[in-house]
Amino acid sequence: MGSLDAGQSVENQRNSPSSRPGPWPFFARLSRALPPLAAGLVVSGVLLATTWVVERQLTTAALQADLNSLAQIRTRIESQLNQASKVSVGVGAMIEANRGLDQPAVRAVAQRMLEHTPGIRSISLAPDNVIQVSIPLAGHELAIGTDIAADPVQGKLVRRVMQSGKPVLSGPYELAKGGYAVIHRVPVYFDGDGDGNGEEEYWGMVSTPIDLMRLFEAAGVSDRLAQGTLAVRGMDGLGAEGAVFLGPPELFGHDDTLKAPVIALDGQWQFAMQLSQPSTMVTRLIRIVELVSLLVGLLVMWLAVRWQAQQRLLVDSERLLRDVTSNVSDAVFRTDGTGQLIYISPAYERMVGRSAQGVIGEQWLNLFPADERRTIREATERMRQPEQVPSGPSLSDRVVLATRLIHSDGTVVPTEMRVEPVTAASFGQAGLVGTLIDLSDRQALEQLEGLATAVFEGAGDSIIILDRYRRVLAVNPAFERLLGHSSKALVGERLTIPEPLDRSRRRLASCVRGLRERGRWIEEVACRLPDGRECVLAWSVDLNRDDQQRVSRYVAVISDVTTRHRRMQAMHHRALHDPLTGMLNRAGLEERCEQARLHAIREGVGIALAFVDLNDFKPINDTLGHHVGDEVLREVGRRLSQVGRREDIVARLGGDEFVVVFYGVYGNEDIARLGESLLEQLREPMVLSGTAQLVHVQASIGFARFPEDADTLEGLMRRADAAMYRAKGAKGAKDESVAFHTDLENPTGSS
Repeated sequence: MGSLDAGQSVENQRNSPSSRPGPWPFFARLSRALPPLAAGLVVSGVLLATTWVVERQLTTAALQADLNSLAQIRTRIESQLNQASKVSVGVGAMIEANRGLDQPAVRAVAQRMLEHTPGIRSISLAPDNVIQVSIPLAGHELAIGTDIAADPVQGKLVRRVMQSGKPVLSGPYELAKGGYAVIHRVPVYFDGDGDGNGEEEYWGMVSTPIDLMRLFEAAGVSDRLAQGTLAVRGMDGLGAEGAVFLGPPELFGHDDTLKAPVIALDGQWQFAMQLSQPSTMVTRLIRIVELVSLLVGLLVMWLAVRWQAQQRLLVDSERLLRDVTSNVSDAVFRTDGTGQLIYISPAYERMVGRSAQGVIGEQWLNLFPADERRTIREATERMRQPEQVPSGPSLSDRVVLATRLIHSDGTVVPTEMRVEPVTAASFGQAGLVGTLIDLSDRQALEQLEGLATAVFEGAGDSIIILDRYRRVLAVNPAFERLLGHSSKALVGERLTIPEPLDRSRRRLASCVRGLRERGRWIEEVACRLPDGRECVLAWSVDLNRDDQQRVSRYVAVISDVTTRHRRMQAMHHRALHDPLTGMLNRAGLEERCEQARLHAIREGVGIALAFVDLNDFKPINDTLGHHVGDEVLREVGRRLSQVGRREDIVARLGGDEFVVVFYGVYGNEDIARLGESLLEQLREPMVLSGTAQLVHVQASIGFARFPEDADTLEGLMRRADAAMYRAKGAKGAKDESVAFHTDLENPTGSS
């Protein structure tokens, strides 16, 4: 077949209906699995069925043995009871024959009966239900004289015997000497008058205690009772209606127990015997046989599956090769021994925009531009011949070249070519197999990575990348310059520098909340650098997660905004402070007073506001000059700041007007003292640069209190201003300064 026909044959086989997955892949797999599964199930089923039959036969044999054993136990118990009952019946008959109690004769007969009936513990004779004779007497002395009809336990049965006139088996009872016994009671009647009229009189009762343990030991069931596999019920001879008196009661509630009645003299007992279980060795042997049966079935399945796998190996291998080469992004081609293409994968069509079937049958070198073919031919000719290497092609038999393809639209497709020979054992070299790898995406990715590296290395802001445990993965040169540390000293270590000055929980909670909710945290933080310098850094931290939404790394960008921050602080200071004195201006006073007002409300304390106005300040400017006037205003502000405490507020409103806010004022006495302190500070003459003479300053002061006079700054200033004007009007002389506030009846003045 020619190369073109061979290529079409492969493609047709790939597209044939038999090679494509059917519409019901589950049923297809099921149909392939059914023969091995059926074979294994049949083998396992036959072996398991045989094992089950053997196990059932063993179970049936054990059941029959249990039935025989229970029948033998029943016969022996009934025989022992009948033998014991003959003793009490015989003694009763002897008393009837003698028409009374002939103790010597009865003792002699009873003693001989006891010797031949070991299960009987004793024989008690109770005329008129009072025990007078006990044979043997030893060990039964306490029973002599006992009225058994009056006994709370035995009296009911005694009356039952008297009413029925028939023997009754009662018990079992716990005996005084230990052990348990049932008592066979026989009533004795005879004609006491001897007139022969047939009217019998009740004489008394003969009681024969029968030792249960001896009875069951003689019957051969003591071992079963000790093992808990046998139980007996029928207290007082009531059969299935009586209580359990030997063995575990739960045996009567099991369905897998054998139950049988036993004639107990004039009453009835019921036995329950647990079925015998196969021996441990037999059970283990059966389980082993079952396990071997399953293993044999699995082995048959495995062998059948292996046989199927061998049958499908070639088809599956071919299908796998076809699927792999058809779906990979790299183009795979194959040539025959003459270099003609016999197969090329569909990826070639995606790479160059031309049909892959159009090149089947051509020389494989025609895939490349003409100027590339000579280089490719020479490289492939240098490959060693396969016969020189007995073990087949090695790594040196492969050619890897960077070349190019031409797209149908004329663009160049950078390509990596890999070619190696295909060796046939019988015919030597049978052609070439190779791959064509499109390098366009790889080159674009390398360019993008180079660009990202350049941005990372050349960025002016500091960039640091951390892993999920805050260990440093990479830093850029800007970060190294900021800290003065090399990347070698930082990579692999936990990030602890730069050190935030504010390490409060609130700051940490803000960072964690931002990362958790938005995946980003942005904030300006005051920090300390390793060299001790304090600066303000703008942090922008982004959180990256992997496909499972787990934290993978942190990317932090850090900018030094210390200069801008200080400039903003200076602007804020200028906005709130008087440029001449450096004291608060009206805006700063409003901000500080609002804070003080809220704090006073929260703490429950008072505030006093003093409005200070300098008297006759204009002549100082006119006579000494404005520069001296400015010095006076600065000195006045300094002196006013020395009155009160650090938290008190001093502000200049403009001109020669000042405001002093005192915190923690509780009464008029405090206000009077503060007013005097202010005046005292201002009385001292001022020595100023630029003039040789002393400068004297006087002032008028008005006070208002919070919250008594007003609850706002504006209201307090109006009240204090009004008080200050009343102080000015109350001056007695021009050189006097008077402090006045609305709560004082008389102004306070000083000269």
